[in-house]
Amino acid sequence: MRKTAGLLAAATLVGVAGGTVGALSAVTTRTTTRTITSAASSVKEVAARTSALSVAQISKRDTRSVVEITVTTQSTGRGFNGGDGGTATAEGTGFVYDAQGDIVTNEHVVDGATSIRVKFSDGTTATASLVGSDASTDLAVIRVDVAASRLHPLALADSSEVSVGDGVVAIGNPFGLESTVTSGIVSATGRKITSPSGAAITGAIQTDAAINHGNSGGPLLNLQGEVIGVTSQIESSSGGNEGVGFAIPSNTVQRVVAQLLGAGT
Repeated sequence: MRKTAGLLAAATLVGVAGGTVGALSAVTTRTTTRTITSAASSVKEVAARTSALSVAQISKRDTRSVVEITVTTQSTGRGFNGGDGGTATAEGTGFVYDAQGDIVTNEHVVDGATSIRVKFSDGTTATASLVGSDASTDLAVIRVDVAASRLHPLALADSSEVSVGDGVVAIGNPFGLESTVTSGIVSATGRKITSPSGAAITGAIQTDAAINHGNSGGPLLNLQGEVIGVTSQIESSSGGNEGVGFAIPSNTVQRVVAQLLGAGT
């Protein structure tokens, strides 16, 4: 049964927040210099390869860009004496997209929200407003009005360059455990998952990095600390992490977010 990795209802904190922070070794930078001498001139050729970051380095740098999202929704149930059932709260994850205060998350995280609250890694909070959402791709943009010094946007990588076996890091708030970091690899690319509206999302990235309820909307990062996808769903028979998670590819995120921001201005 495929489930969204998303809303963690405040009244139903169930299960163990799986996900031990893994360790991926940094790739050593090696520079090769070759000098060719001639009567006319000397030519120096330098080939350099950029090192990957360790999981610890990515965590230290990028956790500040990831936020915990708490939404309040109107309960559809009936309360005592036949009255309204009141409100319910749920949690998810998002990440800072730009310096204007725009934050990317999943559509199913903020669907039906009557209020949205964002908590940064330093413990400060802010009220957010919905800029726009797209159920067909399960993406949404919310906005906070805070000082620019509190905003640390993440860069988006080209998801078409992602390969099976690439190291990845996920940052999120599974079961309300804020700023949880897990790591793994890209298990497969080009997967097709189903959005909350029933539409097909193509090109999804499959990963074995631990993803649980509450991770929805958080970033899946490559070893340069760039976003390659937005964690969205897990394949699970138990409801918990079984090493099969899916992320919406960053190229889809870039396209849809640009449309949502254009419509919201």
